[in-house]
Amino acid sequence: MSEKAPRPLSKRYLRVAADLHAGREPRSPNLSADAVTVKQLCNHYLTYQHRRSQAGEIGPRWFEDCRTALESLASFVGPGRLALDVSPDDFLRYRQKLLRTGLTGRKGLGVYALTRAITVIRGMLKYAYEMNLIEHPIRYGKAFDRPSATLMRKSRRAAVLANGKRLFDAREVRSLIDKAQDPLRAQILLGINGGFGNTDCAYLPISTVDWERSIIEFDRPKTGTERVVPLWPETLEALRKALATRSKRIDKGFEHLLFLTEAGKPCVRQNVHRAEDGGIENVVHVDTISNRFRLLLGRLGLKRKGVGFYTLRHTFRTWADEVRDQHAIHRIMGHTIPGMSGIYVEEISLDRLRAVVNHVRSKLFGTAETSQPAAPTPATAT
Repeated sequence: MSEKAPRPLSKRYLRVAADLHAGREPRSPNLSADAVTVKQLCNHYLTYQHRRSQAGEIGPRWFEDCRTALESLASFVGPGRLALDVSPDDFLRYRQKLLRTGLTGRKGLGVYALTRAITVIRGMLKYAYEMNLIEHPIRYGKAFDRPSATLMRKSRRAAVLANGKRLFDAREVRSLIDKAQDPLRAQILLGINGGFGNTDCAYLPISTVDWERSIIEFDRPKTGTERVVPLWPETLEALRKALATRSKRIDKGFEHLLFLTEAGKPCVRQNVHRAEDGGIENVVHVDTISNRFRLLLGRLGLKRKGVGFYTLRHTFRTWADEVRDQHAIHRIMGHTIPGMSGIYVEEISLDRLRAVVNHVRSKLFGTAETSQPAAPTPATAT
């Protein structure tokens, strides 16, 4: 007598039992591993990334990159299509579409934007298999590999040939400092004095500035890496002025920041727009530092493609490298010291750090000087 095929209810029981015996949380009935759709897979992954965003593990801007890439993928292959039915040929055609018309159908992606989109989608596919949403990994084929290091180098080189290096010369930096208004002047000085980026400036706590010792000491927001920056006299003076003229209107929770907009908000932030169900609909990136810096570049005739506020950080690093003290430069810029040195190097002297920023100052102004704590006045014999 032939054995009867399990009824749908029995299949569900067996699937839940297998999950429980394996120590897994049973899969939702709507997420059957052999019937999950592309839309369900994307939504599941976006829910996971949304939770990470709320926990501060990723930024809203990265979540927005994930949402945009996955919406584009689902639209291309079909949101109702079975996820396990998507083939390497589909990924090949989708890659070609990204190169032609990009994620939004307007302009093809460059190498770096393509890499970001591929990273998001491959991350979702890996997540789906590891979370037992699909029975076996989805193969995307060689065509959906990340662009090679050689291709990325060629892309950078082509950009340099077309637009010039992402650097300022000393005359240009001096012009930017001279013509900038507060607080942009202080932010520019931080960029060239210590390689500060936009977010570094925007989330700089007042308490991290040691006004007596003329240093900034804090963990870099982007990496959480310890950072110590000796300050030039010009930078210290500009910071004092920026703090004195800071907006008196301050949104709750941002009182500790040195730089704020006129409305009392962080200069760099993400405005998150939510749907009626509470989910993230889209994220708008606001960066008043970049906007004002771009306007200043235009007024001075220095605007060109690929050059912005972050170019100050590139310029600082390029000039600082001439000192040949990589560990000191890493500490100033907030980079993790690579290799075993990162474990064993416990402290870098302030003299070494000052030597780096003094060299950069000499490249800029022709003199090397950081603010030094005043020496104690000797007692006079009576």
